[in-house]
Amino acid sequence: MEEVRSPQEERSLGASEVLLRVMAVGVCRTDIHIMDGRFPQVKPPRVLGHEIAGIVKRVGKEVRRAEPGWRVTCDSVVGCGRCYFCRAGSRQFCTTGYEMGFTHDGGCQEWLIVPEENVYPVGDTISMEEAAILDMEVYAALKKSEIRTGDVVLIEGPGPAGLVASQIARILRARRVLLSGDSERRLETGKLLGVDRAIHIRKEDLGKAVREETEGRGADLVMDCAGTAESFRQALETVAPGGKVVLYGIYPDPLPQASVLPVILKNLVVYGALSDRKYWDEVIALVEAGRLNLKRLITHIFPLDEAAEAYAYTRDGRDGVVKVVLQP
Repeated sequence: MEEVRSPQEERSLGASEVLLRVMAVGVCRTDIHIMDGRFPQVKPPRVLGHEIAGIVKRVGKEVRRAEPGWRVTCDSVVGCGRCYFCRAGSRQFCTTGYEMGFTHDGGCQEWLIVPEENVYPVGDTISMEEAAILDMEVYAALKKSEIRTGDVVLIEGPGPAGLVASQIARILRARRVLLSGDSERRLETGKLLGVDRAIHIRKEDLGKAVREETEGRGADLVMDCAGTAESFRQALETVAPGGKVVLYGIYPDPLPQASVLPVILKNLVVYGALSDRKYWDEVIALVEAGRLNLKRLITHIFPLDEAAEAYAYTRDGRDGVVKVVLQP
């Protein structure tokens, strides 16, 4: 029987394009928000999947940074390469660019064509599942905030981003790393990954716990990976005067009665987290060296034809799920 080949597999490549055989796709909470229609810029029908890893099948004639057979992780953000933002290294703001799985079809398919600048080789010690969820965004957000040696850092939200952030804060030389949330199981995972104190916000007073850890002054840096009205309020409450707040979690709805007065009165610096698309090589090196543990975050793997079940697990937090990965 003649093999049936997909249009993506057969399509001629542009000079700087790469054809990937998709091997793994991470499921993100943002995917759930997309499915719920909370992002009007996403126009259905849309193939989801912005956390992507694969094997290079073919390359365009001018490609220099990838070869057939290479195992790669993929940056989902694509820019034009010519505008002011792209030339400044900020292609996430390119007005004619797109993001795979968001404003352009993503990785939940067998084959995917991407620009060569969006692929980064990974070593054999990194599984395809780890490579799919290997992203520079948390690292870049914390690097931008310039953690200082001796800082006490509070990470709010023990989801995948928070568990990565907890490890990165330590790598960037924080003296103590605190992790807060309301999932006992995920907080225990945080402990296994090296956090100094895990704070269950339904069993402990978060403000009191942070003051105990900081001689009463508050955390030097708070990173909100939860993205809720409560976590936003607690971030401004628990950070020390003159401290820093990184807003990383996606706030899909307006925050009711959100007061920014603490930003003024406490002389805070607040960072957004849509960082420039850099530090991929540094993050890959951290995973290869075993300093950043992604394997422990992956609790469930589903085949692509069971994607509906995979998304339901993520939506409902079933069976102790932390991170789900699909295998197309």
